[in-house]
Amino acid sequence: MATITKIERPTGAVYKARIRKAGRGQISQTFKFRSDAEKWARKEEAAVERDDSGLTTQGQRHTLADAIDRYLTERLPELAPGTREIYTAHLEHWRSKLGHLKLSELHPGKIAVIRDELRAAGRQPSSCNRYLAALAAVLTRCVKHWHWLQLNPVSQVAKLKEDNARKRFLSEGELQALLAACRDSASPDLLLLVLLAISTGARRGELLALRWMDVDWDKATLQLRTDNETDTKGGVRVLPIAGAVLPLLKARKEARAEKVARLRDDRLIFPSRVSPKQPVEIRNAFAKAVERAGLGDFHFHDLRHSAASFLAMSGASLREIGEVLGHRCTQTTRRYAHLAESHTHSKVREMADRLLGQGQVEPS
Repeated sequence: MATITKIERPTGAVYKARIRKAGRGQISQTFKFRSDAEKWARKEEAAVERDDSGLTTQGQRHTLADAIDRYLTERLPELAPGTREIYTAHLEHWRSKLGHLKLSELHPGKIAVIRDELRAAGRQPSSCNRYLAALAAVLTRCVKHWHWLQLNPVSQVAKLKEDNARKRFLSEGELQALLAACRDSASPDLLLLVLLAISTGARRGELLALRWMDVDWDKATLQLRTDNETDTKGGVRVLPIAGAVLPLLKARKEARAEKVARLRDDRLIFPSRVSPKQPVEIRNAFAKAVERAGLGDFHFHDLRHSAASFLAMSGASLREIGEVLGHRCTQTTRRYAHLAESHTHSKVREMADRLLGQGQVEPS
């Protein structure tokens, strides 16, 4: 029940309205006119009644900013370092644009407007989709873990069509030139990172998130984890360490053990010089190596494409390539189809020539 008290002040009388919430203290507000105090009291009493009867949903209680704050506190620390950096930047953008909205007000149309603003500002379709993915991760937690929403509104927002036609693969000659440039690099991390990328097809973020406990020395394998909740690439996969790379990895651990009093298994394999809890930054070192090798337009992610192309040309099937790269959608692996088909066609011709005898079948 609301109570309204008249308070005399030097500047004139004011009216203070109070509403007690059972077990939750009280709320109050002061007004110049009694009629305003009564109006506010009626509105708040109705809200309290709805709340007590369960008619106020969690989506009406919490804003998008509340959800982002909770995600950054609870979930973000569990993600890979590279993912944390990207998600933090993307989620701060969503906070600045829509953070004031109640979750119940976060309609797909409002999300699509921000997506289109990003595109109009010059962001590539793939970048706009990554912004959507970050928001979707937060709202997925709201649906599945916190029960603040019944439906993720991002699921009703169309992703922009991406140009996935980029097929920049290294030739064997280009690979040797790049490795030579990495050996000459001032970065003590670059050569091993590039060797792991080209021999496993792992993503940059996956490699930088590796810890010593992810290495099985007896089986010579790496355990890679991908933790993006909204991405089909999530999960764990085990990849072999190439024989030429394993000694370098062992030497790295021995060198690290000499510098660190107790090298724990949960330490990063490629830590930053600034903080051992953060991965090393290798973008500049890699860009300089690419320039010295004369490769032109070549990105670190293209090492992943190159690894797949070498697998295809070595006879691996599309299914096998997809398993190595962690693809769950076969369509994603189709970009390497022409390479696998070329190898298959070559093997078919070799088989036919061997069975039939090349040049021995006379035309009728």
